[in-house]
Amino acid sequence: MSSTTTVSAEGLDEPSSPREELGKRELNKLDKQRRIVEAATQLFQQKGFDATTTAEIAAKAGIGAGTLYLYVGSKEDLLVSVFEAVAGDAWSQAFERVDGTRPLVEQMTELFLHVTDHHEADQRLARSFFKELPWLEPSGRQGVDDFVNDFLRRIEDALLDACNNGQLDPEVPRRTLAGNLYALWVHEMRRRSSGRQSYDEMVSHMTASFRVAFWRMTPETS
Repeated sequence: MSSTTTVSAEGLDEPSSPREELGKRELNKLDKQRRIVEAATQLFQQKGFDATTTAEIAAKAGIGAGTLYLYVGSKEDLLVSVFEAVAGDAWSQAFERVDGTRPLVEQMTELFLHVTDHHEADQRLARSFFKELPWLEPSGRQGVDDFVNDFLRRIEDALLDACNNGQLDPEVPRRTLAGNLYALWVHEMRRRSSGRQSYDEMVSHMTASFRVAFWRMTPETS
């Protein structure tokens, strides 16, 4: 039985350990997963979700069409992965940039506007997210739901800080408020991504909706 060898610093062949081989396989798997998501992202950006085929994604990722299905179950699964990557970056940046010294309504508006602008820079991809993701099968929705619940918890934490700082009535159900803000934002984003309103209209509507959502809950909206 032959063993895999590697070249040592002295130039001698040495057997590769099982751990090294396992590490190589895992790295190869991660590399393919990365290439698949990157390929899907680029093609969804260029052609849109509906016009992109899994064969095109596989070809762009440099793998066989059959190999693609060893990593993803469907094109919809790939859209979820792209959404998690793109929106994840946007939300992470948004939370880092929010100025906690500003009034709470402005903080939350700033938070959501940063993500809005991130999607605005790639409207074709945003259209795919807001058109397709709400209609996924339950199995596909789980990834999206987990992602949304994660950043809703971060919003809830920010609202708790606001309670502790006297910026929010402590009687306000923070999880409900976080969900309401997200629902208002999604409504405006769907209208924007479908072309039913301009960017300025979307920002104006969202800003007004957020002020209503916080009405009499914070000192600045009393």
